Amino acid sequence: MNLLIIGDPHAHPDYDNDRFTALGEYIVKEQPEHIICLGDMADMPSLSSYDRGTRGFEGRRYKNDVEAVIDAQEKFFAPIKKHNDNRKKNKTKQYKPKLYMTLGNHEDRINRATNSSPELDGAISINDLQYKKFGWKCTPFKRSVTIKNITFSHYFTTGVSGRPISSVHVGHALVSKLHCSAVQGHSHLYNHAEQSRPDGQKIFGLSGGCYSHPNYSENWCKDTEHQWWRGVIMLEGLDGEGYYDAIRAITQRKIMGGG
Repeated sequence: MNLLIIGDPHAHPDYDNDRFTALGEYIVKEQPEHIICLGDMADMPSLSSYDRGTRGFEGRRYKNDVEAVIDAQEKFFAPIKKHNDNRKKNKTKQYKPKLYMTLGNHEDRINRATNSSPELDGAISINDLQYKKFGWKCTPFKRSVTIKNITFSHYFTTGVSGRPISSVHVGHALVSKLHCSAVQGHSHLYNHAEQSRPDGQKIFGLSGGCYSHPNYSENWCKDTEHQWWRGVIMLEGLDGEGYYDAIRAITQRKIMGGG
């Protein structure tokens, strides 16, 4: 069984969504049985608390944020739908992967907005993003989902303060602190580390990079974005014990046809 990992895509109204079409076409070619997005599919800049009140914040609208992420999903699923329509005509088996989404802190901007401004409760919600309509099985922010004994979350926390596990060597930090095979997004770094349990079972920690637009640049990340890795990761031949036969990191450049 193969599983595709998509890190933090950040659909944003100021950047085109062509990369989602290319990713959908790549998925049709590879046909992984499971696809997991590690969250922050939606960027939600209109709800950012980082630069609210600044000149750069002017003109942001919740409606535009929602339209951007719906458009991203439409483009992402269009090649899969086209493939299945052709299969249906030919009466052959359609491709229907299992879809998972671990909601991120950018989606959680909606919950924080309704919490700080109760008058918005019922007016806006994560349901506006239509994740479930498109077929994603969603895991709440800061919670995790386990697939084939590999645990996935937007990010994992450590210590009594509950701070995100982070490091330039975040893969090593994940496997060392959690003692299981674990995959997270959030940092936009690609980092991978391996360990062995006392019984000999191999486990790993993985930070899944991101799939944001190559020109994506916001005030909150201007001092770190040079470290980001853009692409997706394929785990091949999962054994059900938290390990694989092969791991492939595929750059966004290659998916977009430039590599």
